[in-house]
Amino acid sequence: MTPSDDKNKDPLFGNKVAAAVLTTLLIAFGLPIIITTLTNVFGGHHGAEHHDEANPFGLAYIPAEIVLEGGGAAEAAPEIDLGTLLASASADRGERAAGLCKACHTFEAGGDNGIGPNLWGIMGKEVASVPGFGYSGPMSDLGGVWTYERVDHLLENSQAFLPGTQMAQMVRKDEKRADILAFLQTLADEPYPFPEPAPAAEEGAEESAAMEEGDHAEDSGH
Repeated sequence: MTPSDDKNKDPLFGNKVAAAVLTTLLIAFGLPIIITTLTNVFGGHHGAEHHDEANPFGLAYIPAEIVLEGGGAAEAAPEIDLGTLLASASADRGERAAGLCKACHTFEAGGDNGIGPNLWGIMGKEVASVPGFGYSGPMSDLGGVWTYERVDHLLENSQAFLPGTQMAQMVRKDEKRADILAFLQTLADEPYPFPEPAPAAEEGAEESAAMEEGDHAEDSGH
């Protein structure tokens, strides 16, 4: 039987030929696109080695929200020295923030020790010197006195400041720690003085004040 006989007997022969041709074309032109798309989505050679911060999800296109919000790296907030923070700190806010400390400490003069020592007069006091309290080895070995800088580091991350201490404390916000320190200053008959603000901050304020005085002088001259 010849091909012409198959053609005459099968009325759909032409449709089958057209479908075969179309399938061949789709495979020839569409397969590379499919392979490229799957490589981009699931991470081929480059996907495994390269991370695009503007397109962290490996998308074939980047939504407008990511483009608009991506931008550059966020600017780091300037560091403020402890003296400057304490100058504007609030003992009232600090007392509220230190409320959780009451589970372990007492604050009043002559108060009993609890899980932690009584904190009356703690600022400027020699470390591990509260009568009748049993300190851990690391705390007993620390030595020196409790300065605002030391207590600030202890509040920020007690385990990092003094590894092995039984105290577990982590107050991340600089302003909140400054408020607590301002409250601790009030726990004394003679408050331990705050450290002075950094000289750079004072000089900047003096320069600003001098510039303002100069502007006023020029205005009055006119």
